[in-house]
Amino acid sequence: MAAPLITARSLTRRYGAVTALDALTVAIEPGITGLVGANGAGKSTFVKILLGIVDPSEGDAEVMGYDVVRERANIRALVGYMPEHDCLPPDMSATEFVSFMARCSGLPVTAARERTAEVLRHVGLFEERYRPMGGYSTGMAQRVKLAQALVHDPRLLILDEPTNG
Repeated sequence: MAAPLITARSLTRRYGAVTALDALTVAIEPGITGLVGANGAGKSTFVKILLGIVDPSEGDAEVMGYDVVRERANIRALVGYMPEHDCLPPDMSATEFVSFMARCSGLPVTAARERTAEVLRHVGLFEERYRPMGGYSTGMAQRVKLAQALVHDPRLLILDEPTNG
């Protein structure tokens, strides 16, 4: 049996008096897994901890064997993340943005350009790739966020609210 991709032990995150995640213990095996729950249940907080965006208040977690606090760079190199919220620079084209994100993930310039063209074609934005993203519909913006999550060919893909738009 393969080792879990994600493990969390007594994972807790507090924001002042608010407990967003309360002693979560879980092991997520390879495959497709969905986190389902009410708004405010802690799903996005859990994802942010896994990506090293926020630290846990208590407990610990690992992604592919890497500690979420001490080994963030290793995790980010192996994980593609599509955030829930709008995060796209409106004056930048999809090609510029996705290529930039590819380079941030460690791809050389030429490989970043090639992979950018491939993923934008894959998500159906090849014809619109040079247009400023500020004019994109919500669905098009979602596809750019998906493209940037895929561009470095991650081993693990985390999608936060992927069906919006």
